[in-house]
Amino acid sequence: MLTKISLISGSVVMLLAACGGTEAPTNNSIMTESDNSNSISKNFEGESFSITYEQAVADFQGAYPNAAISSIDFDKDFGNYTYEISGFNDTQEIDWEVNAENGEETKNNTEKKDLDYDDQELMVDELMVIDELIDKSKKEAPNAALVSWNLEADEETNTPLFTGEFKEGNNEVNIHLNAETGEFLSVEND
Repeated sequence: MLTKISLISGSVVMLLAACGGTEAPTNNSIMTESDNSNSISKNFEGESFSITYEQAVADFQGAYPNAAISSIDFDKDFGNYTYEISGFNDTQEIDWEVNAENGEETKNNTEKKDLDYDDQELMVDELMVIDELIDKSKKEAPNAALVSWNLEADEETNTPLFTGEFKEGNNEVNIHLNAETGEFLSVEND
């Protein structure tokens, strides 16, 4: 009887040891940097951000499903990079901002739409990928550092515009691209 218990105990120990190292992979595995491209945006001035442009737009559209987007700004606000999205609906003007580093909503203002409100809708689904626009603008100012960018529709032509703001020494350089095609439009030096 003692031999049977010993054999059964030994078999159980071996079975548990064999099963212990063969855990099935889960979806919670650690992502490599290439797998993680959708959850952390590209570096900007050496920083990485947990909120991407696409996530900021989706969050705004979730908060205001009937609103049109008129502009999107990415810049440093009080020491933190933020996405500021302006929009409107039939009755309201909307200013909404999210911290790009931690996803915290930092501004959510609405006010009654003025009678003379004339902002154009920015058709965000028709724009080039933001990283491609950033890369194209960097080629136009290769010796300068990108410090912010903006997307908005031109007031006169309704053309969607990407403006990259660069610093080169004490000079400020603004590169303007067509945000749908990536076509270079102009450069401004201050």
